[in-house]
Amino acid sequence: MIRFISIIIFLLFSTSFASSQCNQSLVTSCSAKVSSSAMFMQQYRAKLEAQGEDKDLPLARFSVLLNKGNTYKFDVCSANDSEGEAILQLYDGGKLVASTFHNASQNNFKAFEFFCRKSAIYKIQISFIEGKPGCAVGILSMKK
Repeated sequence: MIRFISIIIFLLFSTSFASSQCNQSLVTSCSAKVSSSAMFMQQYRAKLEAQGEDKDLPLARFSVLLNKGNTYKFDVCSANDSEGEAILQLYDGGKLVASTFHNASQNNFKAFEFFCRKSAIYKIQISFIEGKPGCAVGILSMKK
């Protein structure tokens, strides 16, 4: 019985380690982009499969409490071996309030700043352009 439990624990840790290999160096390199005028707050990791036919766009969703009067910076980085380019979007309820992807120009930026006008729980959404597969990390920092 102990042997069985040991195997289960090993498998859980090895699967978690295997999926984190894609992210750990990515987290390190992406968090290095946080300037000295900002304080690192949180990382959001996303490993997404390709969009299948007749399926919704694969997304990773996270919740975050942001406080009124603060300016936050959101960075997003894609792994080098990702087929797609990551997009990070910020929602207040169901309303998009900021995004790295600009629809009108079809440009995808690596970061944006957000001045919080009300304290609330916001949703962070990470996806890939055209639903391609990939690994990405979003970094939240607060401007000092």
